Parts: sequence; structure tokens; C-alpha cells
Amino acid sequence: MKKFLLSLGLISALTIAGCSQSDNEDDTATGDDTAEQQEEDTKSDESNDNAEVKKELLNAQMDFTSTVSPYQQKINAYQGNLADEEVSEEDIEASAEEALTAAKDAQTELENYQFEADVPDEVKENYQQAIATLGDYYSETETAINDSALEPDFSAAQDKWDEFQEQITSIYEGQDMFAPNMADALS
Repeated sequence: MKKFLLSLGLISALTIAGCSQSDNEDDTATGDDTAEQQEEDTKSDESNDNAEVKKELLNAQMDFTSTVSPYQQKINAYQGNLADEEVSEEDIEASAEEALTAAKDAQTELENYQFEADVPDEVKENYQQAIATLGDYYSETETAINDSALEPDFSAAQDKWDEFQEQITSIYEGQDMFAPNMADALS
């Protein structure tokens, strides 16, 4: 009987000690869960903010490309005519006039263009700089066409275009997005 009572006492003591330790682990786990939950909530808020920035950038890009693409399409048509050996000089000169007008109009449009998106100030500033660079591209395009409608040198304009594309790429990659190829987007 003594052995039985001793065994029962030991089992009871071990059970109580085990349950007590389990309660402490639950309390600790609950504290850890709370910290993890707060961290997940913070990440979720940042993710939602980042998703909003991405959405705003895409909406702004759609607005921007729809505004600028009619001008770029005329310049692209002119450059296509230059490359086509079957196009007459008269047709090239006519498309050169359209491209020249488009370049001038694009510069005016970009000077007055307001980038309106609910994004961080740094992103807005970078986008405005990219828009200014695109304006410089149109200025260089205008100069090249004015210098020679039949044999223009677009190298300075191409340098500005490349700079513009790099700026756009930097903006989008900074937001963990794929950068659009603006030549495709504006054509």
C-alpha cells in the first residue's frame, strides 16, 4: 500500500508539474503569437500601401501613354518612311512636317502635363524628371528634322530617349514592378 501511495503521489506530482509547464509554454506561445501577429499586420499594411502605389503608377502610366502616344506615332511613321526605300521624297517630306508638328506639340503637352498620382513624393519627382527628359527627346527630334528632313541625325534624340527609358525603369523597379518598354507603350 505504501508503494501504491508513493507511486500515486509521484504520478500526481509529475502530472501537475507537466501541466504547469504546458501552461507556461502556452502563455509564452501566446506572447510570441501576439508579436508575430503585429509583425504580420505591419507587413500587411505595407503590402497594401505598396499595392496602392503600384495601382496608382499603372493608372498614371495609362493616362500618360494615352496623352503622348498620338505624337509619338507620327514620329514613328516618319521614321518608318525614312527606312522604306519605296516611299517617295514628297511623302517623306509630308510625314516630316507631321512629325515636326507632333514633336512641337508633344513638347508643349509635356510642359503642361501634371503627373497626378497618389504616390510618394520621391516617385512623383522622379516621374516628373522622366517627363522632362522625354520633352528633351522631342526637342532633339525637332532639331534633327529641322536640320534635314530627308537625312536626319536622331542620335542626340536617341540618347534622350534612352535616358528617359532608364528613368522609367528605375521608377518601376524601385516599386518591385516590371518596367514597361516605353517605345512599345507609346507606339
